[in-house]
Amino acid sequence: MALFNVYRNRLSVRHLPACAALCLAAACAGALASAVGSGKPPAAAAQERLHALLTQRYEFLQQMVKNARIQMESGRLEVPAYQELVAAMYRAQADLCPTAAERVQVYEKLVDFLAEQEKLLNRQAAAGRVTGIQMDQGKLVVWNARIDLERLRLGQAAAESLPGQ
Repeated sequence: MALFNVYRNRLSVRHLPACAALCLAAACAGALASAVGSGKPPAAAAQERLHALLTQRYEFLQQMVKNARIQMESGRLEVPAYQELVAAMYRAQADLCPTAAERVQVYEKLVDFLAEQEKLLNRQAAAGRVTGIQMDQGKLVVWNARIDLERLRLGQAAAESLPGQ
């Protein structure tokens, strides 16, 4: 099954959500079958299933990013689409972090990565290889990541300032 469809010499990632949903459904079914027969308490089994799904999603996105990077470097995938995939991978990695401080560190890495990608996008715009809408899409990905990072920092600061902790 192809993750990308070629359309007018451009790649489309419109089937990506369907592929991800199928992979997650298959993983969920396998995790559920193994947890039912394990005799563990329901909450612990559910926690293990969730962690297994989060791990599988992260590994799946890592592979997608590797493939997308090759596509981008060969000029068959636009930078904003690549940025979206990388952002999804970092968010999946943050979901695996047990503490808010670790999630903040992952989001900081994401923002740093996207800042570098924004520079690349600016160079491509100066060379006339990207359109204005592609520039705007790239900027939007960066802003969303920065907003998410600031929200995490605010949540972490609020949790640290709670009395009795």
